[in-house]
Amino acid sequence: MAEQELWMELLKQMHRRYGMVNEVFRVTKEIADALSRDDRVAAQMLLGMRQEEIDHLLESEEKIYMLLECAGPLEREEILALLKGEREAAKEASFEEKKIGEIGNNIRRNLEKIREVDRVVSVKLAGKDSFYQK
Repeated sequence: MAEQELWMELLKQMHRRYGMVNEVFRVTKEIADALSRDDRVAAQMLLGMRQEEIDHLLESEEKIYMLLECAGPLEREEILALLKGEREAAKEASFEEKKIGEIGNNIRRNLEKIREVDRVVSVKLAGKDSFYQK
């Protein structure tokens, strides 16, 4: 796969991944809202929906790792840092590389927000047995 083609495909996958992360965040907030209304039936249903979205995220991650097989080891590490929002693209980088870095950073921030809301949900549902209490 040509380098430009790789960057374009990674960018497409990151756009999809960003949408999926936003959906997980939305459903997680709905779970918290349902629990604040003490609506455990809705919360359970929403937990199932969220799991489906998380499964899609895992599939997306697998696709990205398959794409990364086309890159060399050093380039792969640099791309992974961009994808995870751990670094920004260089000023002279291509448009695709810069956008991937931006999206990676946005995804990282949204995942942090999801963890915060999920912590509240988990403690409310499981109390002292919550994953976050361990």
